[in-house]
Amino acid sequence: MLDFGGLGAWLSNPENWAGRYGLWNLVAEHLCLTFLAIVIAAIVAVPIGVAIGHFGRGEFLVVGLGSFSRAIPTMGLLFALVLVMGIQFRELSVVLALSAIAFPPLLAGAYSGVTTIPAWIRDSATAQGMTTGQLVRHVELPLASASIIGGFRIAYIQVVSTVVLAPLVGLGGVGFGIIQGLALRNFPQVTASSLVIIVITVTGDRVIGLFQRLAGARLSPPTPLEKS
Repeated sequence: MLDFGGLGAWLSNPENWAGRYGLWNLVAEHLCLTFLAIVIAAIVAVPIGVAIGHFGRGEFLVVGLGSFSRAIPTMGLLFALVLVMGIQFRELSVVLALSAIAFPPLLAGAYSGVTTIPAWIRDSATAQGMTTGQLVRHVELPLASASIIGGFRIAYIQVVSTVVLAPLVGLGGVGFGIIQGLALRNFPQVTASSLVIIVITVTGDRVIGLFQRLAGARLSPPTPLEKS
């Protein structure tokens, strides 16, 4: 049963927020691992997704990776990379495992954003003399931005919840509070850490979702009738 008194006492204790294993530092480590993995995945996934959507070739890669990512056990992938690369490279192993989790939604977001652009917009841009590079930079990327941001949104939710496992291989993150709390039967610590994870997950989702809605509202293409 949840002990609200114990939870309040734990949260109000300054010692639980400061230091190497204080909540502030663990949250910072948690978010650093999350964003680093997403950025690395995005550098590869977004250009590939845009290229597949633009040329209309390689759709099987998007579908296949989406199915493959749902079939892979996250914990198994993380531990497998750590064992293969060695414990001395556990930071790199964890980041690569998290990037692999972020890759499919980023790829799918970029691909779907480009493929849903009406054909008449591409034809109009081509008729005006735009090169392939100009078409991608000035037309497809801006119009696909809402879908691309949506891919980041899904990737964030998946990665930030998976970073909870990082302390199992010796790294930081808010998951440390859960693992240590369970070992010490310090249930207020477990509850507090779980609540912090929920807060940063929901907050990040809402913030990225806001950017997605703004991009969609600002860059929605006009219909042919509106254009005329």
